[in-house]
This record gives sequence, structure tokens and C-alpha cells, in this order.
Amino acid sequence: MIDEHKFGSFVINGRRYLGDIKIINGKARHWDDREKHVITFLDMKSIIESDPELIIVGTGNSGYLEIPAEIKDMILGRRIRLFVGVNAGAVKKYNEAVSSGVKVGAIFHATC
Repeated sequence: MIDEHKFGSFVINGRRYLGDIKIINGKARHWDDREKHVITFLDMKSIIESDPELIIVGTGNSGYLEIPAEIKDMILGRRIRLFVGVNAGAVKKYNEAVSSGVKVGAIFHATC
């Protein structure tokens, strides 16, 4: 569960993460290899390979992170549901999905 999100950080299961994160199989880790404000295939590879039912993309507090149409199409083509939204909505969706037992992969931009 994501316990808290503030500009630049997340608290997940009691542990604080500064900066961008990925959550795969319930385990959070830093997402350090982000380039600019656009998600790449490489950014999504490990999440897709974990075979989630749902992928959540938190686009930042103001929604500046972009997910290109080709990546959306690739995810949906694998019959994985996709939620893209600003962090407030994405955190809420993540927690609801986890509480419902949905296998979720997520990626969050921590700032703008």
C-alpha cells in the first residue's frame, strides 16, 4: 500500500522513497533511469514482464510525465488494463486495486 505521497516522495509499507519509483509484485524500488518526462519501452519492460492485471502510471503532481500512444497500445494489446493519471488519482487507484487483490504494476513520477 502507498501510505503517503508528497511532492518528491512516497511512503510505501512504512518506508520512505525519495524520487520516482516503480512497484512490481508489491515491491517498490527507485526508478533512476528516467529520461526527461516521457516513459519509454525500457521503463515499462520490467513491469510488463511481471504479468500484472493492471498497470498504473502516476504522471506526477501536475501530470507532466507522458506515456506515448505506442506504449499504451502495447500494454492494452497484451490485455493488461491501464490507468494513467496525476499522482493523487493514481495513488488512490493503486491502493484500491491492491485492496481488491488485483495484481498491479506501477510507475510514479514523484514531482511535477
